[in-house]
Amino acid sequence: MDEKERTPLYRVEDGVAILTLNRPETLNSFTTDFVHEINDAIRRAEEDEAVRVLLLTGEGRGFTSGGNLSELAAMNLDRKRAIYDVDSTADMVRLLYNVKKPVIAAINGPAFGAGIALAMACDILLASERAQFGFSFTALGFCPDSGTSWFLTRRVGYYKACEILFSAKTLGAEELHALGLVNAVVPHEELMATARKTAGRIAKGPALALMLQKRVLRNAVTTSFEQNRDYEAISQIFASQTDDCREGLSAALERRRPEFRGK
Repeated sequence: MDEKERTPLYRVEDGVAILTLNRPETLNSFTTDFVHEINDAIRRAEEDEAVRVLLLTGEGRGFTSGGNLSELAAMNLDRKRAIYDVDSTADMVRLLYNVKKPVIAAINGPAFGAGIALAMACDILLASERAQFGFSFTALGFCPDSGTSWFLTRRVGYYKACEILFSAKTLGAEELHALGLVNAVVPHEELMATARKTAGRIAKGPALALMLQKRVLRNAVTTSFEQNRDYEAISQIFASQTDDCREGLSAALERRRPEFRGK
């Protein structure tokens, strides 16, 4: 398939891999083939040393509607198919969540179902004023999947998560921001420029130190102070031995901008 015809779309600009979910006619819904293509693109960004940051967004009027309704309906008729589809989507979210590099989501419109989990698997979430998270599982007779309940309870707490999921709430951009589910809300026309600027700034940073920071922050969520303090110490020692650390210190002493090389 020609590169321009690939779904999803993938390109690298100045150390930033831009991954665009590109099935706008279906609000970028997840079919089995589409999930595999997204996985390939995520692995490509992870393995490419030239990529410092991964930026994820959607084409058209929305981020993603999550599971394709036709495939979801088929789950009612075939238990094995249901297990396969749920596992495939969950594996995609896990793959994105485990990317070692910083990952930014530019949420350009509505996200539903497992698409919310994909967004919440990112490290920084920037939302257009048109963004929505539609927790529609209850309305369809489903349970949350693909890590949605895991992410949601950690962001808003158990009681608020119950309220949102049990009542199949759709949360608009400002409410998402108020609940801490996104970092910022920006005018729709400025979303990608803001996301690219944010990604570009991070991409100029010390790649190894950023990866270590991501690990330390993830570790802090699940461990005690003492355990994380030790993990920080080990990570700091490792960071201090890198060329980028030496460059950062030299630049600070010489009062100039550092030029990090990811080594």
